[in-house]
Amino acid sequence: MSHSDLYAEVDRSAYTNALAKNSPITKTFFALSALAIGVSAQSFVVPIIVFILCTCLSLGFAKVKPRLYLGLFVYPTLMLILSCIILALFFGSGQSLIDIPLPWTTWAIYKSGISISVNTFFRVEGALSCLFFLVLTTSINDLCVLLRRIHMPQVMVEMSMMIYRYIFLFLEITEKMILAQKLRLRRSGWLSSIRSLAMLIGSLFIRTLDQGERTLVAMTARGYGGEIRILDDFPAPRKIALLGIAFFDVLLIVLIFLTLNIGVV
Repeated sequence: MSHSDLYAEVDRSAYTNALAKNSPITKTFFALSALAIGVSAQSFVVPIIVFILCTCLSLGFAKVKPRLYLGLFVYPTLMLILSCIILALFFGSGQSLIDIPLPWTTWAIYKSGISISVNTFFRVEGALSCLFFLVLTTSINDLCVLLRRIHMPQVMVEMSMMIYRYIFLFLEITEKMILAQKLRLRRSGWLSSIRSLAMLIGSLFIRTLDQGERTLVAMTARGYGGEIRILDDFPAPRKIALLGIAFFDVLLIVLIFLTLNIGVV
């Protein structure tokens, strides 16, 4: 899936999912509180619960396409697996699980290193599920309105909106430029690839400046006076939903203390 298609799918899901009409305050409160608690957990139990719950909400209640939801996990999970393997093999202390003799030293794989690796994996996966739930069920307009309601500086809100809108555009331009370089055999060797990368970065920087100027001209022609106006009409949060989320968070915090001594090995 190209970056433009990914942007279209994510944006379409944010506006058309089954929870799109629910209050973004409720969804944001749930996602951020679950993320904070899941990351704070010392064992893998709570992050697994957070991951399962967010996945069920995204796929079962919000009706997000499974292909889109699971596709967002591919690259972060691959990078996470590589990082966790490094943690398991080269970090840790205390009692060793495996000792591998080498000519100059002994390579020890520690139990604590494996525990750190497994706990880190599930904490990150749980955090990703919370973020993807929020992104796929809440539109960028609702999030910007919410940021304004909590008195976030206007310039930061508008910059966030513009970055979100144009990051996929520039990724698509980058893909087209890389394809053009390959068709011209500009990436046939190692040195050629480095030169092509330098040319790509320079051209993309010029394109970014040009696109910024054209965007400002277009916005000014449409009456832009220093503030991007967004219709503030999303529904108020239901108190019973906020109380339910708070109660669930308390249960997760209690479960954190009950599972402190649960280890992997």
